[in-house]
Amino acid sequence: MNTCTFVGRLPRDAQLKDVGVNKVCNFSIASDVGFGDKKKTLWIECAMWGKRGEALNSSLVRGQQVTLVGELSTREYESDGVNKTSLSLNIQSLAFGAAPKDADDALDDKIPF
Repeated sequence: MNTCTFVGRLPRDAQLKDVGVNKVCNFSIASDVGFGDKKKTLWIECAMWGKRGEALNSSLVRGQQVTLVGELSTREYESDGVNKTSLSLNIQSLAFGAAPKDADDALDDKIPF
């Protein structure tokens, strides 16, 4: 088994789905790699199964920073005649980082001159 750790932010709210008798919480994260003009963003599709995913679903909202540990897999597919690869992470553990910022919070961060 492979184990990978990623830190990133959710670009949209998580979704809880029924898969047979189980539930799965699906979400994605954007994780930056590299520096300066070499900086890229990895988009990683994530799945958290069972009661943990069900319990955390409402906390996994757009902008939330998370640290994830899980098993990484790839999926190859074709889109518009171009071969592409997507990354998927089956979550083993999750830790919350910085909370998402909304418009009102952004004003609180500004320091008056």
